[in-house]
Amino acid sequence: MSKPFEIKFNFPLEHSLHTIPLMATAELHHSEPYYVIDGFYFDGHKPARSSLSLLPSVQVKYKKIAGKGVWVHKDSERESALSQAIGKAIEESGNME
Repeated sequence: MSKPFEIKFNFPLEHSLHTIPLMATAELHHSEPYYVIDGFYFDGHKPARSSLSLLPSVQVKYKKIAGKGVWVHKDSERESALSQAIGKAIEESGNME
């Protein structure tokens, strides 16, 4: 695994125009390139040491589907609003491999 880095993204609420600004820690896993994302917190709020993550750990990877690059969940190989938002944040961080 590589050095962890922070990402920030807006998580879109389903069937709504609202988004939730979140931050999380991403880390590249090198065997089969994918990212492990954990420690989800509201952006702008420093979590206390005992704080629980808002979401469980997520694994995403970049994949070409029909010639188009998409971010999918590692286990299901499917794209979601969450995988798209996380992937965009990884790309914008400059830490994508």
